[in-house]
Amino acid sequence: MPRLATALLALLATTGQCLSQNADTLKPDPLAQSVKLRHANRWRELSRFVPVRSAESPATATFATLTDDHIDKDGRIKAGVLQSLTRQKHLVGVSLRNTGITNPGISGLLPLKNQLQVLDLYGTRIDDNSLKNIGALVELRELDLGVTRVSSPGLVALKPLKKLRVLELSGRRINDSATTAIASLPSLVQLSLPGTRVTDNGMAALASLSRLKALGLSGTRIEGNSLDKLSVLSDLACLDLADTDVTGDSIARLAAFRKLKALNLENCPLIVDASTVHLARLTSLQGLVLRKTGFEKQSITGAGLARLTTLSQLQHLNLSATRVNDATIAPLTKLTNLRSLDLGLTGLGNAGMAQLAKLPRLESLTVIYQVGFGGTNVTADGLQHLAGHKTLANLDLTGTKIGDADLPKFKAVAGLKQLTISGTAVTAAGAKQLATQLPGCRIIR
Repeated sequence: MPRLATALLALLATTGQCLSQNADTLKPDPLAQSVKLRHANRWRELSRFVPVRSAESPATATFATLTDDHIDKDGRIKAGVLQSLTRQKHLVGVSLRNTGITNPGISGLLPLKNQLQVLDLYGTRIDDNSLKNIGALVELRELDLGVTRVSSPGLVALKPLKKLRVLELSGRRINDSATTAIASLPSLVQLSLPGTRVTDNGMAALASLSRLKALGLSGTRIEGNSLDKLSVLSDLACLDLADTDVTGDSIARLAAFRKLKALNLENCPLIVDASTVHLARLTSLQGLVLRKTGFEKQSITGAGLARLTTLSQLQHLNLSATRVNDATIAPLTKLTNLRSLDLGLTGLGNAGMAQLAKLPRLESLTVIYQVGFGGTNVTADGLQHLAGHKTLANLDLTGTKIGDADLPKFKAVAGLKQLTISGTAVTAAGAKQLATQLPGCRIIR
């Protein structure tokens, strides 16, 4: 056989083997597992208050995660991989997150248009030229276009996605004009627009999304002047306004949101101690994040905390990096439904731990200290106050002043399921001893 022909056969064999290997690396996960993971990443600590609703599929439904190993040099899904995808009868979701997929490569998904319900394109290089093909995937329920080159003008191509329930867009290419196109997606239940250039002017268009339950506006240019326009969204349960310039007076507009369960105001510099007057009226809240609100001398204090005792349904409260301390912590004991509490980077000490022990349903407590930023003065001596607590399962002592000599004191919290001691003076040997001392507890060091 001629040498060239032999070489060609070898090349074809190698190519076929590579395609097979790439296809073989596809091991789809259960769809429900993948959806929950992305849901948690999107809504972070308030995710428990947002309904996990995207795909409508049986328990056998699967989700395939593709990597750059599955993409060819032209930014297309390799032929062998596509063949593998089309053969999977239960496949309803595909992730191309952070891969080199390009606009032409999106066309490879069209054979799946009658089954694909979840598509993750976060961090890819696609732009508006890909949206026509994406719009043809009419069974989509969840679509993530975060950190792509997609812009507001191109979004009109998504209008055919009448079943879409979850949409994420991010970046400076998305502005108020995008909200008009988004308003044409009547089935949206969750909309996340982090880091976009959306302002208060875009709120009127979003008010037409009558099924919306969760709205993410973190890092946008929202100031809150038009939040009342969203009050017609009678089912809105979660609102993420983190890293915005929303003001305390604007929070007063949220009083009309009768079903609002979760509110994130993390790192909002204009939410100050006086803003709690308005927050106190949001009595339907179950989750509230006030981490790092206000500037240093205007953040939440004991006075503000006392006002929040009207929030009797509160289950999760994050007061990290605020000015609450042992002398002002007592009002928290009135929030008897609290399950999780974050008091990291505050003035909490061992005396305050005695107050927290009075919270009958507390399951998770964070009291971290960070070098350079300060934090709690909690030591192992404070653990005695938690002795006998019936529900506490998760304790985060990151950075606190504890060491191997304190290990016997952890007998007071023998019922823990998870203990975090990262950044402390507890050694590897000490952590091993703790694992023996606290059977059934996961030790994170």
